[in-house]
Amino acid sequence: MSETSLYAHCIALPPEQVFRNLKNAKRFAIDIGGSLCKLAYYSNLHKKQSHCSEAGKQTEDEKESPMLYVAGEEEEIATRLHFIKFETKYIESCLDFIKQNLIENEEQMNGKNVKATGSGSLKYKELLSEKLGVTIEKEDEMECLIKGLHFLLRNIPDEAFILQRHANQKYQFQPSDQNLFPYLLVKISSGVNIFKVESETQYERIGGSAMGGGTFWGLGSLLTKAKGFDELLQLAMAGDHRNVDMLVKDIYGGAYSATGLPEDLLACHFGRTGKHSMDDQFSSENGNYAREDIAKSLLLMISYGIGQMSCLYANQENMKRVYFGGYFICGHPVTMRAITFALNYFSKGEVQALYLKHEGYLGAIGAFLKGAEEDDTDKYQWGENFAGSSGFSSPTPNAVASYWDKSWLRHCQHPSLISQKRTHLALLLEQGNFGFLEAKCGLQPRPWLVDDMDAWLERLKGPPHKRVVIFVDNSGADIILGIFPLVREFLKRGTQVILSANSKPALNDITHYELVIIVERIITMDETIRTALYEKQLQLIQNGSGSPCLDLSRIDQTIAACCEEADLIILEGMGRAIHTNYSACFSCECLKLAVLKNKWLAERFGGDMFSIVVKYEVVQ
Repeated sequence: MSETSLYAHCIALPPEQVFRNLKNAKRFAIDIGGSLCKLAYYSNLHKKQSHCSEAGKQTEDEKESPMLYVAGEEEEIATRLHFIKFETKYIESCLDFIKQNLIENEEQMNGKNVKATGSGSLKYKELLSEKLGVTIEKEDEMECLIKGLHFLLRNIPDEAFILQRHANQKYQFQPSDQNLFPYLLVKISSGVNIFKVESETQYERIGGSAMGGGTFWGLGSLLTKAKGFDELLQLAMAGDHRNVDMLVKDIYGGAYSATGLPEDLLACHFGRTGKHSMDDQFSSENGNYAREDIAKSLLLMISYGIGQMSCLYANQENMKRVYFGGYFICGHPVTMRAITFALNYFSKGEVQALYLKHEGYLGAIGAFLKGAEEDDTDKYQWGENFAGSSGFSSPTPNAVASYWDKSWLRHCQHPSLISQKRTHLALLLEQGNFGFLEAKCGLQPRPWLVDDMDAWLERLKGPPHKRVVIFVDNSGADIILGIFPLVREFLKRGTQVILSANSKPALNDITHYELVIIVERIITMDETIRTALYEKQLQLIQNGSGSPCLDLSRIDQTIAACCEEADLIILEGMGRAIHTNYSACFSCECLKLAVLKNKWLAERFGGDMFSIVVKYEVVQ
């Protein structure tokens, strides 16, 4: 599964006693659409919570150890709402997963009702009842959508965000807003539905289109022979639509000043392709077009059309805010940029496009809430858990388990010193001398504080690694001048590279979505990385974290599965390689890289500020 599958993170439910009868029955809800079937289910997770001893209270053994101190751990039970998607054509696999994982026994489910919504909830109602042995209660699709959206906007911090392509902070998360109304909701699934929402109970469908996500999926499969929606998005990210589309300058030889049209404005989707026929090879050398370019052009065509249509309805209804839901976008920057551009262009900046982190699961969340509220009407509070989102790839239900296999991780200590990192970073920024050249000049000469560099270089003379997972840290010079040259070297050796960044912003750490944007720029300049991305030799997968530190026992399932088959793991940065995981042991090779930018921490290791740590470990 690609990284886009994990766009929706699981949600932390209130204490279990709020939903009193959940102790006796699993609860789940299902949203069955024309293309995708979405499942929301609750589970209890047993996790260990670390707590650190305070400065000055360490034991003598702790003072002598270079590893950060941990006073102990305690176990707690956390309740989570998870999300999984299936292709609707694999509805049987979805039901097998439910039966194997969410229903302990048929007797337990006697008399229990399961909420279902979506266009397929009526079509498959008898199949659901027969196979699961439960009573299916069909809920109104529009009501569940609106209910799920209102719940997210009012209870989940930073659920909605806007995209500003040329701003310093491209993703600007919106605070919870109790004054939501009025707004438009554009649900992009197989087709497009547009809803006008004026209050909690006053809403209506005002329009839509038969050209939506299903169109992109269907046409894309015909034109590129891609095997699925995720593969199409991957192709589009590596493509250049200008090789397929016709721009204003292609028609007029430059900008059309009489109408104010810039030369690089898209004038005709697929306009260049009319002069050539296509064959199965899609080779640009014989006059045909690359699959990536075709996928990019098709994605823009669908996205621009949806953005323009949304603008027309917003102007008609005098709305200034448009929320986009449905699984079509799934966090893909190209799609969001295209919709945002169209909305801004045609509204002259008057209408704002807002996107959602749980965009594809609004109906499933609404249906789950209806069932939960029928059991208990008490008020409750919710939060979002970024370290435990679920992912699923149809049609193999055994790919998902309540807990992922941590056999690749033998031992992990994870004390938290985030506040110290934040304080030091703030001081550097205030002093105005925080930059690449300044940091480079301050580095110590070899031998470094921890110096396994010679052993690492000797290892590189041996056979290439099959798969390396790199947990990246800082944005800026670190990622551009440090990580990507390293990535190129691995790719040239034939190694598969997985880059894993944070799911949510934290200090100066790069996020997954920012990493996607950077890679889009890099592939226009570097053929090695472009080819590797297309062939999936290079993949970007978010880690599920929103912290400078990294608890490897709570990362997303998909990246955890990648680690299980890796023969090298690289932990980069002080937060990931020193504050956490310095003493972690792995069942594969590990390279821990950091510069100590905290005086207290450097002294604990017996070094000084800007001491370098290169710790290379092999399997014992």
